[in-house]
Amino acid sequence: MKIILTAAVSKLGKIGDVVEVTNGYAKNFLIPSKKAICFTANNYKIFESKKQEFEQQNNDDLSAANRVKEALAGKDVIIIENASDDGRLYGSVSSSVIASKINEILKNKSVAKANIFLKKPIKEIGISEVAIVLHSDVEIRARLIVTRSESEVEALLKAERKSERAEKKSEVAEEVFSEEAAV
Repeated sequence: MKIILTAAVSKLGKIGDVVEVTNGYAKNFLIPSKKAICFTANNYKIFESKKQEFEQQNNDDLSAANRVKEALAGKDVIIIENASDDGRLYGSVSSSVIASKINEILKNKSVAKANIFLKKPIKEIGISEVAIVLHSDVEIRARLIVTRSESEVEALLKAERKSERAEKKSEVAEEVFSEEAAV
């Protein structure tokens, strides 16, 4: 199905692009979320008359996404959940839980669960990375800390710093060893 993009969509195109997508993607996602309209000669004329409005909306969305990115910079998202003694959660941390915690940190409703992308389900206590895509041009990587209590947060961070230092030492040792082997 041919569509005209009314918003920038990552891996698809920018505003005004005429692209071919599957019928389901267009009818079930792009058109209902007002990111595209069906391509016809008449719709293209209508789009051209409203192009400035679409671009202004895109710029507003981009600036709002950048404000959220600045507000989240350097902050950890800490989620406290019940877990067993071996560190497995009695459930999992979903994207909706993460989105609500981020919105609590930001003190507004700017992140939806659809904006959160997890590499895998979070079912254990620990530190992981989560991707937050608020706009096709703005992706935020946030550190997510899942613990049983506030007191465990510092212990997890201390263990992570210790493992990072150990990795750096092993990298330095490998470089020295490879330089000696080359000589």
